[in-house]
Parts: sequence; structure tokens; C-alpha cells
Amino acid sequence: MRNLRVSFLLALAMTIAMATGCRGRAPAQPVAKPAAPAVVANPPSLPESPPAQPVVLRRPAAEPLPAAVAVPKKKIGAALKQAQQALDAGRIDERNVPSGKAPPAEFNDMPAASAPTAGVDALAAYRGVLATDPNNATALHGMDAIVAALRTRAQAALAREDMVNAQRDADRLALLRADDPGLAALTAALDKGWRVAGLVERGQRLESANALIAPRASNAAAAYRQALALAPGSVAAEAGLARIENVFIDKAVAEVQAGHYPQSDEFIAQAASVRHESRIVRDAKVRIVAIRRQRAGLLLAQADAALAANAPDRAEQLLVQIEHVTPQSPDARGLRTRIANVRNYGPFKPAQVFTDAFASKSAGPAGRSPEMVVLPIGGFRMGSPDDEPGHEANETPQRSIAFRHGFAMARTEITVEQFGRFVQATHYRTDAERSGHSMVYDEAKGKLDARDGVTWRDDHNGQPARPQQPVLHVAWNDAQAYTIWLSKETAQLYRLPSEAEFEYALRAGSSTAYPWPGTRPPKAVGDLAGTDPSPSGRHWGDAFAGYSDGYWGPAPVAHFAPNAFGLYDTVGNVAEWTQDCWHDSYRRAPESASAWVNPGCTKRVTRGASWASSPAQARSAYRAPADADASNARLGFRVVREL
Repeated sequence: MRNLRVSFLLALAMTIAMATGCRGRAPAQPVAKPAAPAVVANPPSLPESPPAQPVVLRRPAAEPLPAAVAVPKKKIGAALKQAQQALDAGRIDERNVPSGKAPPAEFNDMPAASAPTAGVDALAAYRGVLATDPNNATALHGMDAIVAALRTRAQAALAREDMVNAQRDADRLALLRADDPGLAALTAALDKGWRVAGLVERGQRLESANALIAPRASNAAAAYRQALALAPGSVAAEAGLARIENVFIDKAVAEVQAGHYPQSDEFIAQAASVRHESRIVRDAKVRIVAIRRQRAGLLLAQADAALAANAPDRAEQLLVQIEHVTPQSPDARGLRTRIANVRNYGPFKPAQVFTDAFASKSAGPAGRSPEMVVLPIGGFRMGSPDDEPGHEANETPQRSIAFRHGFAMARTEITVEQFGRFVQATHYRTDAERSGHSMVYDEAKGKLDARDGVTWRDDHNGQPARPQQPVLHVAWNDAQAYTIWLSKETAQLYRLPSEAEFEYALRAGSSTAYPWPGTRPPKAVGDLAGTDPSPSGRHWGDAFAGYSDGYWGPAPVAHFAPNAFGLYDTVGNVAEWTQDCWHDSYRRAPESASAWVNPGCTKRVTRGASWASSPAQARSAYRAPADADASNARLGFRVVREL
């Protein structure tokens, strides 16, 4: 307590003796803080400039403490109460008291010359009590609170870059409590704050002289960036950089509206060089891109009209203009693709998914074809090399197949529901229905076995199949009949895929033994023979070790992820019929991708692994023969459509 009193008395003595120092003009108040910049990945490198010398700003002169007005002893209690109320209300000193406020009643007995005219603040009240009673403990504690409040107020002023009021509060704190433990740190922060304010002032002067980002040795952006390096988040420095950005943004917008795209790019690049790409610049880029896209959109509409009129050369000319307006834009790339598509795919494009409407209502009022996907033109190496594990002689000799015209393939195997529409419309009877049996998986025997009464309506166990399961127990003859009906209903040419088309679709750009790298299938790549047990706990003797897909028997179509061509279950689930007749090698096979058919052949080629195939049978090149009238629980089909 004694130290508190000594400090306060020293502060009173310093009021008169304190030197004023070299202080005068204060910096301008900072502008409102702009939105924080959004930093993007890999920002452009900002130009490195020599350190800017801040403008030396003169600090405000230190203000002496107002003279303390002693409170009469009989009024000390009321004055202390008034002081506490003032402190609670935030009236720390005279700078917090509105002018013109009448003094409180406890000062009514004071001489008119010494009575306050604007209401008493906490500092004045406590000093008035201490002038009468220097040992008053309540007043001394109140002074401690005032010192803490002044320190807080100074720090708040620093935070909002209000250097004048921060300096005044720090000066007052020094007068009241020269040994305050927070004073040194506050003084250091003030020194840095004044340096930052000087850099901002230098930036503003250079900005007024239009030295925005050049010359390198002295420009406004560099001064603002240097201020931010000292005080990250400085409102005034951020606002200065934002103003510079807007100068270049305005020029960039004007140029793009005039169709001067390189000049617009140059100005927006200068805006982006001011600071790591900010939200302001990003929004401006979006606006400029929108203007360019609008122009490109008009050209694009003209190009599409040219394509619709089968004039790809005219579309190419418009493409050149579009690429000038929006270089490397998706619209330009898309138009280039459409131009190529017109020449290679007609009205479609690679990876496009579509369905064909039925011409008649025999399959229902909203009858449509299965979902088809357009496969890209390209080529692959058909068959397998002699050193491939699992290789069979009928997979040779390898041959190169090129697709010069696009075709579409059903995304999934034909489902029970889809085949049912065909049967309903035509009253068709399958080979299995005519023969009275098909091959099913016999759980008790653990193998495929013939069972009477099984039809396309049944699953691999001979039980009723769900609508979205691949249709089973259909022979090649049944699949062929379905394609003929589908072609008639849609007035388009549907057929079974050729063996080359199927392997191309299955590989989907791969050239390894399997459609995936290595020998072990990735997680849940398809319905393959793995570690999943049968309902009675049986396991495959030859299966992919450590692989589980959750199924014993066919899965619903499209349950697993599609391949790179957008096709489901080309490997696994069920093996599939192709158009080709069986040949025990590729010797004398057609050079094209067309089906290799001999009149009157009774065996056809099946491709693609089923849910019960061994790992060797899941290879991309694996092929097997089957009688055209055979059906079983492992075999289905899908269709292709010529474009």
C-alpha cells in the first residue's frame, strides 16, 4: 500500500515537471478494414522491393494530468461511490465523459472556480479523494483499476491502429504508474505501431503519386506489404493494397469489355502481383471470365449451329475465335470434341449415356432400350502372350485391333426385368423352356447341375430371381432373339457384341492380364470367386485369396463401380454371350473388330468371368466355347448398338 501511495504522489509531481518532447501532427485515422484476402494454392511470387523507409510521424504531445480537486471529508463516501459508478460505466478519465454534463452533488460545496463542469470521471474522483485522504485504501485500489483500464484501452487503440489515443493512454499510464510492469511492452508495441503508421503514410503518398507497383525501389504496394510484415492484419495497409488492386482491376475490366484480351490479362496479372491472390482479385477474375464466357457463348452457339448443319469446317473457324477469347476453356475443348464426334460418332460423343425410345407400345407406354454408353474409338492388343500366367493356346496369336467407328454398349448385363418386357411383348419361349431344364448351382452337391423347370425367371439356385439381377438361363439363341426385337422396337441396329468389342470394352484401356494392375483384384472390383462362403459354408477350391465382395451368386447389376468406359460387370457377375462362332485360335481371324462368323456354326464364344470363375478365367483374354442352345446359372448377355 505504501508503494501505491508513493507511485501516485510521484505521478502528481510529474504532472507539472514532465517534458513535452517532439510531438505534433498525428497520422490519419485508418480506413475500414476490407474483407480478409483468401490465399489460394501456389500463389504468384510477389515482387521483392528494397525496404521502404517509413515517414517519421510526430507523436502527440503528452498531456498533463488535470489538477486534482480535493473532496471535502464529509463527501468522501459519496465521492467513492460516484467513482466506482463512473468506473463501472467506463468513464475512466475525462476523455470518457460527455461534455456539458453537470457535476454530481458531492461537489456542490466546492468553490465555483474549482467545481467540475462536465461530470466527474473515475480518475478525477479517486484523485480528489486522495488529495484529501492520501491513505484511503478504496481510492488506492480504484487507482489500480484505473491503471489496468488505461493499459487495456491503450492496447485496444493499438489494435485498431488509433496511434494518437494509444499514445495518450500510454503517456497517462506512465504518469500514474511509471513502474507498471506492462508499460515496457506497451511502449515497444507503440514504437512498432508508429513505424507501421509511417510505412502506411509512405504508401499513401506513393499511391497519390501513382507509384503503385513501380518503380521497384519505391512503390506504394511495397510500403504496404512492409507494414503488413511488421503488423499482420493491419487495417490501413490491407486497405491500401486493396485500393491498388482495384486500380488494375478497373483497367482489366475495361479492356476485356473492349475485346482486348491480352491487355486485360496483363492488368489482372498486375492486380494479382499486389499480394497473394486476394478475394478482391479472385472476384474480379470471376467477373472477367464471365464477360469472356458470354462472348465465347455467342460464338459457341454459332459453332453448334454449324455442327447441326453438318458444317464442321465452319465450326473449326469459330473454334479458333473461341480459343482466342477463352484460351484452354472447357467450352473450346468441348467444341473440339464435338467436331471430332460429328466425324466419328454422329450425334453422340464418347462416354455419353443414352436410351432409345420404343416405336410401339408392345412393351408398355414408356418402353425404352437398356442404358447404352458410347465407347471411344481406339485400339488394343487382343489375346494374351505365351508367358502370361494362365495363358491358353486359343488366345493366340495376339493381334492388334483398331476401332475406327464408335459403337455403344449396354452399361449392364440385360436384367430379368428387361428380358421380361421382351417376353411379355412377344410371348417368346426360351430354349430352356423348350427343353424343360437348365443348369443351376446345387448347394447340396456344391456344383452346377441340371434341374427341370428352371427358366429365365429364376436365379442361380433355381429360385425366383429379383428384377435387377442379370437374366440367367438364356441361350445364345435367346439373346439373339432379344436383339432382333430390340432393333425392331427402336428402329436402330442392336446386336450381340463381337468378341473383339467385348475384350476392348472389358480391358477399357488396360493391357495387363487382368483389367486391374497385378493379379489380386482391388477391393470390391466385381462379383468374383473369393473368400465369401456359400449359404451352407462352402468355399471355392480355386479363388482369389483374401478377396471378398459379399456375394455367392450373381449380384444385382451395377452394384460395383463401373470401369473406365462406364461399363458395369464386364468381369465378374456373369459370363456373357458374344456374336462370334467358336474358333480354337485367332489364326485367319478378321483383321477388323467384326464378329468372326461361319454359317451354320453351333458353338459360340463366351467372354468375361462369372461369379464362379477361377482366377485364370477372370483374365481379360480368357475365352470359352458354349453350345448356342446351352444355358446355365453363370451365363448372361448384354447388347451393343451401332451408331
